[in-house]
Amino acid sequence: MKIRRNPRYLALKIESDKTFERKIFLNNVWRSLTKLYGEYGASKAGVALVEYEPEKGFAVLRCENEALTMVRAALATLTSIGEKRVAVHVLAISGTLRALRKKLSRGAEGLSESGGF
Repeated sequence: MKIRRNPRYLALKIESDKTFERKIFLNNVWRSLTKLYGEYGASKAGVALVEYEPEKGFAVLRCENEALTMVRAALATLTSIGEKRVAVHVLAISGTLRALRKKLSRGAEGLSESGGF
């Protein structure tokens, strides 16, 4: 019997004075997951970095639906990378990349109309 996986995609805003390489950012997400839930719990999350734009401070992370709350908690505890302070905010969550992009574009339209962007 094949087990069906239900991924979730998280759009992230990364606030920091410094940009980080893709590998460094992902390693710190894994480190945060491992600190909170141990290696077994972190492995159940199935975290992968789908998109990463360090200049814009934007990333898309994929995880298992069952581990969504674990990943959000781990992201909240990520406060520094190396010696630099960092804050990671979840902008949107969706089951597909297409729907995630749609949510982000709707959110950006609403923010630009109100003067947010």
